[in-house]
Amino acid sequence: MTLIQPAPSVGDETSAAPYDAMAPHYEAFVGDAEAMRYGEWLGGLIDLAVAHGVGGRRALDVGCGTGRSLQALATAGFAAEGCDPSREMMAIARARLGAEVSLSVGGLPDLPPGAPADLVTAFNDIINCVAPADLDAAVAALAGRLARGGLLLFDANTPLTYATFFDATFCRTAPGLFLVWESVEGVESDGHHARLHAFAADPTAPGRWTRSVSHHVQHHHAHARVTAALAAAGLELLLVHGQRDSGPRDPFCDEAVHSKRIYLARRP
Repeated sequence: MTLIQPAPSVGDETSAAPYDAMAPHYEAFVGDAEAMRYGEWLGGLIDLAVAHGVGGRRALDVGCGTGRSLQALATAGFAAEGCDPSREMMAIARARLGAEVSLSVGGLPDLPPGAPADLVTAFNDIINCVAPADLDAAVAALAGRLARGGLLLFDANTPLTYATFFDATFCRTAPGLFLVWESVEGVESDGHHARLHAFAADPTAPGRWTRSVSHHVQHHHAHARVTAALAAAGLELLLVHGQRDSGPRDPFCDEAVHSKRIYLARRP
């Protein structure tokens, strides 16, 4: 007989709760090939900041998750610290990066205090996890952690992402693990919703599986709304690039073909 039992609840729906539940399965959900592409993508974005004259080597990675982006910053020569609202994701980052890397609990718009950084990053949909009403406060918080002349580098999903990945239901598997990403219909003004169902084999009880569900909500922020938030925070917009899904980054953005906008801004 195969038995399925629910995993312990992670508590109320907060910005951390979905990723606390997802944390044990995050790397398997991403997959090795996608993780390799993600590393190359991060390296290209960091090179973009360097090419635009980042003035020092102190970096802050907001929404650092399991630490891949922090690892990319360290590889590029930055003294990087990270913050994330999910303690479970940061536990994986700690195992990956070691005890010497500074990690703090916190997320947008309430970042932990710290020394000014020459480069602040927020990669992989972090800004889309911010509710529209909190966007100005979130961008102001990012700007507030920048040193004078420092650079802010982040991505924001275009409507194409929500018409494709977020609107799809699909399965992924790994040894002892079965994952189902489920698009959830809802009112667009309330964000875009999806659930990740994870079925994990119990290594201590053959035939028994544990089921956990994480609920993910993202918000599309129009380009004009993002640029207004940057201006309100006193930041100078340097460029907007377009990122194709699993493809190249272009020095322009066409929302019919690009799944992400890449923003680079400077604090004067």
